[in-house]
Amino acid sequence: MGLDGRLIPGREKLIGEGAAETVALREGDTAIQAQDADTALVARAQRGEGDALDQLYVRHRDQVYTLCLNLCGNREEAEDLLQETFVCAYRALAKFRGGSRFSTWLHRIAVNLCHEAARRSQRRADPPAVAAGADTEVIDNVRAALMRLRPHHRVVLVLRYQQSLSYQEIADLLKWSLSRVKVTLHRAKRAFKDVYLQLDETQP
Repeated sequence: MGLDGRLIPGREKLIGEGAAETVALREGDTAIQAQDADTALVARAQRGEGDALDQLYVRHRDQVYTLCLNLCGNREEAEDLLQETFVCAYRALAKFRGGSRFSTWLHRIAVNLCHEAARRSQRRADPPAVAAGADTEVIDNVRAALMRLRPHHRVVLVLRYQQSLSYQEIADLLKWSLSRVKVTLHRAKRAFKDVYLQLDETQP
């Protein structure tokens, strides 16, 4: 999980400029290919091809689920929000005109639904499920820290470090100015580190 390595003090990793540039180019190529594939699938889905809807779901379900889990902190609720996100997306798909990436549009729906769910419910987060072999304690602490943050701080951290969105993509998704994204992210990182260190100090 990106939040683990990028936000926790002392866990930063540095790479050379040449390597970083190569990685960025490869990631850019992958993003373009993914966007082209989504565009083709959306066009087919808008023509009523059911298998295209299924493929869009398979392509994006894991990211949307993880986004919902990191925003709501509850596994069952995240699963419900995942399904609700795709139901809303399918119902509104005819109105999608490609003004943004399909993934950005889909994530905006998920974020809005998570915010609505948070307003409706004050349930305490359940311990999240983690992948086999993962550092369970770190991931649990990261998500516990996230749930103690203000909602706007939590969402920018998740979008930036878990979803790996650029500042501009976050601005487009949240309909914020670029400067607001940068300022909020800076404050959110400081808040996260403070909360995470407090949690770490309470560990036996």
